Parts: sequence; structure tokens; C-alpha cells
Amino acid sequence: MLHVSRAAKAVAVVLISALPLTAVLISRAAPAIDPDMEKALKKASVDGKYAMLLHQFKAGKDLEKQGDFKDGGYRTDTKYGDLDNLTPGYWAYIAPYWYVWEKRTSTKRDPRPWGPEQATGEPNVVKLGTDDGNAWASKTPDNDDEWLLLEYAEPVVPTGITIHETFNPGAVNRVTVFKLDGTEVDIFKGTDPTAVGSVSGVSEIECKVDFKTTRVKLYIDSKNVRGWNEIDAVGVKDKNKNVHWAKHAAASSTYAHPYPAEDDKDK
Repeated sequence: MLHVSRAAKAVAVVLISALPLTAVLISRAAPAIDPDMEKALKKASVDGKYAMLLHQFKAGKDLEKQGDFKDGGYRTDTKYGDLDNLTPGYWAYIAPYWYVWEKRTSTKRDPRPWGPEQATGEPNVVKLGTDDGNAWASKTPDNDDEWLLLEYAEPVVPTGITIHETFNPGAVNRVTVFKLDGTEVDIFKGTDPTAVGSVSGVSEIECKVDFKTTRVKLYIDSKNVRGWNEIDAVGVKDKNKNVHWAKHAAASSTYAHPYPAEDDKDK
């Protein structure tokens, strides 16, 4: 990775709190919480065996073949029916949905410099405005638009998303959250609240939805904001202003070296 100068210098933290240019207001009524979907999500993880939900889609026609529940193990499928671009992972069927997970929680691995796992937990980049392996970075600085997907330990009704951008900020141009049935909902589209050219920034995205979520996805306009657009942490605020930090993360790409292939994917 090419690095900017690492010479010691004063670094200003740009804290910008602004309403999104575009937000989707679902309802002002009491949250429409579905406890059955929460139970299904937990069961789909095989009670915590799998983590980082990558895909979720309805497949009612598979009920007869799979039954109410099926731990399908690791599959390399990239297509299913009309769906394509699926990511290989661990499949579990909870009628009428398929869930595809990235990893098994029993596999313990150290965080890699610049890996998406660096965007989990609380912010830990000390010297803001510098290239730091404690933040996530994409594989290339400007070749492709990117995304970062965060997963949280428990479902929560989000009221705001807090994005800690530590290097070349200003590239977040869309934020979505997922319903527990897998529906992706836009909460923000537009110009990143942290301006391009800032040393760093904390972008506050307002969220007005009436459902719980465990996943937040950031879309990065990488091709139009030069350099690695590094992200240290993404918090979800609840109605009591508590901040929940991501437990797992996945990304479109990463500058980090790949983990060794798991040798027991079928278990």
C-alpha cells in the first residue's frame, strides 16, 4: 500500500453531525417488532455456530425437501434460482428462508491489518488522518466502488449510525439497514456528512425505522474520493442513545492478506 507521509504532525478531528440528505421514514408508529423473526435468526445461526450473515432470501419451495430446519453446511454456490453473485458460505434453512453465513464462530483468528474485522468494536485508531492497519481498507485505493457490511450481536431498533472515518474520508454515499426478513432498506443517500479533504471525521446518519436490525451496510464511492477510504468503527445508536459496536464485518475487498482456507468447512 502506498502511504502518505508519516511525519509527526498535529491532526484535527473533524466531528460533523448532520442530517442525511435523503432518509427513508418507514413509520412514526410503535415499532413493528416480529419476535418470530428474531427466533428464526438465532436458529438460523445454529444457536451461534455461524456468524456474519451475508445473504438471506425466501425459498418456500424448499420446505418439502429441507423441512422446517436444515443446517446445510459450507456451500460454494454462487447462484440460486434468479439470484446470482452469492458468496460461498455456510447455509442454513429456516422455513421459508435460506441464510448464508460467512464463518463459523469456533474458528478463532487474529485480526489482520486493514481487514474488515478492524471495523468491529470501538474506535481504536490513535493517529487520525494516517494510514493505519487498525482500520479497514479496500484492496485498491480507487479502482472500484466498495461496501462494508457490519453485524451486531443483538437485534436493535436503530435511531442513528455513527461512522468513524480515519483516512481519506468523505466517500460514504449510501447507508442501508436490513430487516430481519433480509429486506435491505435505504436510510441515507447523498453526500457524506464528512467533507472530502477532511483529515478525518465522524459521520452521524439519522435513522428513522420501525424495525429491529442486526446489519448495517455502507457503500463507498471509492473511485471518486482519492486514496484508501479507511473506516475504523461503525456504531448503531438505540432509542436510549446507547451505542452498539459491530461484532463481525465483511467487505467487498480488503488490503489484508487472506486468511488460510478453513480445513473443516463440512463440519
